[in-house]
Amino acid sequence: MTWGDEVVSLDVDAATAAIRNALGDGSDLHVAAAFTPDAYEIAYCDEFTRSFYADDEEMAGHFDRIHRYAGIDFSEIGLFVDELFPVAGGVEYVATGMDHLTVVRVYTDSEGLLLTLDPDADVTAAVEAVRDAIGPDLGATGDALSSSDG
Repeated sequence: MTWGDEVVSLDVDAATAAIRNALGDGSDLHVAAAFTPDAYEIAYCDEFTRSFYADDEEMAGHFDRIHRYAGIDFSEIGLFVDELFPVAGGVEYVATGMDHLTVVRVYTDSEGLLLTLDPDADVTAAVEAVRDAIGPDLGATGDALSSSDG
């Protein structure tokens, strides 16, 4: 886990600020983390999330474990774009709703932004805030994983 080293080209701070603004008082956003298949960076982590870990080391270990699945995300994008829905365009985001949390992964090329939100947060508003902050070029294709390898 890195803090402060840029791992993506998109403006994560602007995206995070836009999300917080779009979600009202911003309390629905718990984590914003930039990622590629090879690295990630926590851009924002609220105190509520930190309270679940004994210390930063334990939190880093958990986020390391989460990041190990980033390659699966980009492989799945390739499956959807290249094989299952080739006329639908790139995958802009994936949202996973759970009882106590919604995880949203927003993609642009071989980069992503992982968000954890309250379960009733407006996912569409969060994604549109990212789009407004970084530009209209959301979406990853099957080339995303292969382009990050070389």
